[in-house]
Amino acid sequence: MKNLLLLFLLFIVARATVAQQNYNDFEGAKVSYFGFYSGTLDSMSLNPLVAGNDTSMHCAKYVRDNATLYDNLQIRPSNKLVDVTPYANGGLMASKITMKLYSTAPVGTQIQLQLGNSSIPSYPAGVHSEYAAVTTMQNAWQNVTFNFVQLTPGGTVAANNIDKIVMLFHPNSNSNDTIYFDDLTGPAIAPVSVPVVDNLPPFKLYQNNPNPAKDLTHINFQLNTSGEVSLKLYDMLGNPVVSIVEQNMRAGTYAIPVETGGLPNGIYFYVLKKDNASRSMKLIVSK
Repeated sequence: MKNLLLLFLLFIVARATVAQQNYNDFEGAKVSYFGFYSGTLDSMSLNPLVAGNDTSMHCAKYVRDNATLYDNLQIRPSNKLVDVTPYANGGLMASKITMKLYSTAPVGTQIQLQLGNSSIPSYPAGVHSEYAAVTTMQNAWQNVTFNFVQLTPGGTVAANNIDKIVMLFHPNSNSNDTIYFDDLTGPAIAPVSVPVVDNLPPFKLYQNNPNPAKDLTHINFQLNTSGEVSLKLYDMLGNPVVSIVEQNMRAGTYAIPVETGGLPNGIYFYVLKKDNASRSMKLIVSK
């Protein structure tokens, strides 16, 4: 019994001595950025379920490209990772890469991580080691732990020369899964980097719902700061059709109802302006 207790204490101490890094909490502080991705990424998405394992307001949202069997998303730390040897082994003392995940995919869906170097884009030469996990929940936040799979056969990257993390969700499939993830945590960055504070855009504009619209639709947007807001609807020729919002508004999330019953069928564009920034999206009227 004493030997078991000693082994457990040694395990805790060994794990505690390995420095770890949260690469992005999506609330403003980050030490990483996104590189190549084959799906659709929203790096400042609203949390779909502020409860349970993730009570942050923001996270990353990623929709898998169902035309790509090995859809992948690259995360680039701000500098090279420290020696990842404590992670790249299957021993009891191995450190683990973790993250928070919310997914529409069925329970048991595989997730893979590859640690490599951005200057060698090819596989397997540009990869050092590979890790895997499976989903245990659907449409709910879960804590995901990645287990070491292998040192990549044919890989040429050293354990202290890694500056790229590649995530493959549901590899070798044509799924169109949507995932939300937060707090990807793993090997520390060397040297210690000063977190970069994001300058959040003044707003985010979302697709109206329903679209196509018949009699009524809602235009959704998020304001990150308070200020004067303009929201107008235009026809295909750029002629103004209706001024929907023209007022000072507080920071927050809004769903503005727009009556479309009196509009002819066709394609329109709504434009949101704030703080010298503007964005437009397509609205279709079909009765």
